[in-house]
Amino acid sequence: MSFAAARPRTAPITSFTITPDSDQPKEIKQSRAYTEQLRNLVHSSSEIQKIGYIIYQLSGQDLDRKRRCFRCGRHLPHSFKRLKWLPRTPAQGGNGGQSDEQQSKRLKQTVMPCKYHPGRVFQRQWSCCNGAPGAPPCQGQEDHTPRIYGAGELEREWRYYETPYSESDGPKAVAVVIDCEMGTASTGETELIRVSAVDYFSGAVLLDSLVYPDVKMIHYNTRYSGITRPQMENARRNRSCLFGRAKAREALWKFIGPNTIVIGHGANSDFSSLRWIHPVIIDTFIVEKNNRPVEEDKNGKQVEESLEVPASATTAIDDNGDGQTNSKEKEKPPNQPKQRGGLSLKALAKERLGRDIQLSHKGHDSVEDSIAARDILHWNILKLLEDAMPKIEIA
Repeated sequence: MSFAAARPRTAPITSFTITPDSDQPKEIKQSRAYTEQLRNLVHSSSEIQKIGYIIYQLSGQDLDRKRRCFRCGRHLPHSFKRLKWLPRTPAQGGNGGQSDEQQSKRLKQTVMPCKYHPGRVFQRQWSCCNGAPGAPPCQGQEDHTPRIYGAGELEREWRYYETPYSESDGPKAVAVVIDCEMGTASTGETELIRVSAVDYFSGAVLLDSLVYPDVKMIHYNTRYSGITRPQMENARRNRSCLFGRAKAREALWKFIGPNTIVIGHGANSDFSSLRWIHPVIIDTFIVEKNNRPVEEDKNGKQVEESLEVPASATTAIDDNGDGQTNSKEKEKPPNQPKQRGGLSLKALAKERLGRDIQLSHKGHDSVEDSIAARDILHWNILKLLEDAMPKIEIA
């Protein structure tokens, strides 16, 4: 659904029932016309796949891309790909006429230096250099050291689970908005540490819980997540958290079935952290992306913008310590136009709702972000309904 022909106004529309940021979420009246417009915004599989959603189990080639350096945690194939260098295979023409010495020299020149912290984060400092969790690495090596994975380890770690059909938990919600917070695991991967879910129509908070990670953590990305290690350990001792992403999925599936519309903003990373495949998704980043007018180049020709989610559109960025982001990181294809600004959740909440969010110095609030994504989608649907209303001619 594109609004290119009639772009919505950028100021909040006072005739629309939008939740004021000082009040609790207001109930959205569920009507046949409204629900129809909501379902019309559900994205196709190909559309969500473009911005990084996983819609099927990862292949062997996909799993190979998950391999990391033991010391610095980099994705090794990703590093080589970014440098536009891959080892030649016999099918690609053997060694390309280069000697073994020339190939070795080329490899030495193209391998990205391995920079890392040999210590661990304790009381918000690296034990090796007393730097903050996001501080530049204090040591380096000429070559990476590939991590050794056990048999089936990658397959188990990166197995995705489809939303099950079950009547045991009662009727499922029509639509639910989710948002997650992530930290950085010792493997270098992002790890789920908080999950929140809000019922779309009632605005009720269905779930808001810390998630105690299944793996060892480097840090909890406190600057963005708002979650500290002492908070997580206290929740573990009190058993007031969910233990692992499997329990988080089960908690969500109590009110989410295969036909439930799941809504999020740049939520591909949320689904990835949950290892979850769901068939009915609305991403407000895509919805708002389609609102933007088509950009033209210098010759007046239309330029199609990439649907790739920029880091600013998401709710968390995990720094690997060397300026490279591991969380929600996407490699930008060559010759792609620059992403138009104003598509972050914070910017859209201000533009569409006149609401300031993510102002706390203690990190983001995933419930607040879920409600903001809900109200942004509500704004868009009301705009669609307004445009669909027949115009009354005055004689």
